[in-house]
Amino acid sequence: MSKRKQQIKESTAAYAVPGMLPGIEASARRMFPNRNLDRVMVDLLLERAQKNLIKYQTMARDFEQKYGKDFESFRQAVARTEAIFEVEQDYFDWEMAVTGAADMAEEIDQLKTLSQAA
Repeated sequence: MSKRKQQIKESTAAYAVPGMLPGIEASARRMFPNRNLDRVMVDLLLERAQKNLIKYQTMARDFEQKYGKDFESFRQAVARTEAIFEVEQDYFDWEMAVTGAADMAEEIDQLKTLSQAA
């Protein structure tokens, strides 16, 4: 084993958390100095939830531009007609985007609350 690998192994052993892959905690401590692991996890999850929210909002906005209406109006129009495959597929994708955005907004609120406590 190289001297550097041995140093890393020794430095991570002092921070070992049962069930955590070796080196992950050390990486977290290097990347997020002066933060406890709970705070690091909350921050990473919050960042991911915000990225997902943007992705879902973008999808929904693209469908609004494509069809010139909001999702609820589109849903009602699709329910009244025999939709072609593409429109039906857009309906399911748009519904997933709207639902995903709502879920991510709720998750962000919860993570922000956890962030204040961590």
